[in-house]
Amino acid sequence: MKKKGSPVVRFVGLAILIGGAAFLLASPIQEARQERRVRALLLEVQEGLQNYHISEELYPKQPMKGKELVSLLVELEFLDASTTNPWTGTTYLDSEDSDWLRYSTGSLAETYELVVTYPESEEVQFRLDSTENQSLE
Repeated sequence: MKKKGSPVVRFVGLAILIGGAAFLLASPIQEARQERRVRALLLEVQEGLQNYHISEELYPKQPMKGKELVSLLVELEFLDASTTNPWTGTTYLDSEDSDWLRYSTGSLAETYELVVTYPESEEVQFRLDSTENQSLE
């Protein structure tokens, strides 16, 4: 007669198997969640920029990092102060690091470009602008 392993050994083996599967699935789920947060931020900032443009008839003239742009749009009440930095989970105004959003404009400030790079690289993850890439689709 074949001996089966003890219930404790089988339980530990099953727990290790389930834990390994959960570990392998956690990374893609976390990346998808991060991507949704970045997309939400971009759309929120895009709306703030459009409202700025309606009011000022131009886009902000100088290139900026995300925190500078968010600060400007919050100060002028085109963006809510509770806007969250998707890389830190804190409000953008309280974030010191982890800012991969960049804003630039054309020489006449009639167009804009929002670019998000992958953390710690220059590879573009998302690009929104007022001419060719007006949507994240």
